Amino acid sequence: MKRIFTVLMLAAAVFLGGCNEEKTATNRIYVFSQPGCGHCEHARAYMERYYQGYDIRELNIREGNNMGYLQRSARKFKVPAQTLGTPFIVMGDNYIMGWGAEQQKQFNRYAKAFKPAGK
Repeated sequence: MKRIFTVLMLAAAVFLGGCNEEKTATNRIYVFSQPGCGHCEHARAYMERYYQGYDIRELNIREGNNMGYLQRSARKFKVPAQTLGTPFIVMGDNYIMGWGAEQQKQFNRYAKAFKPAGK
C-alpha cells in the first residue's frame, strides 16, 4: 500500500511539474531555435536590434525538454511534424515558422500585442 501511494505521489509530481513547464507567460515571446540555423541567427539579431526589453525566451530544441515543448506547440497550431522547422516563434495565439521578409512583417504585426518588460 505504501509503495502504491509513493508511486502515485511521484506520478502526480511529474504530471504537475510538466503542467507548470507548459504554462506560457501572456506577454512572453517564445523562439524555438537550434545551433547552426542561419534563419534563427537572423531572427535573433533582428529581435535584439528592434525589440530590446521585450520578454523573449529562446529555447534551443537540442536542450532539455525543449523539443517536446516545440512539438506540443506545433500540434496546438496544427503544424504537421514533417513540415516543422526553426525558428518557430510562438506569440500568444499566433506562430511564425522560418525567417525572411514575410516572417519579419508578421513578427512586427504580432509584436504590437506585446509590451516591453516593465511597461
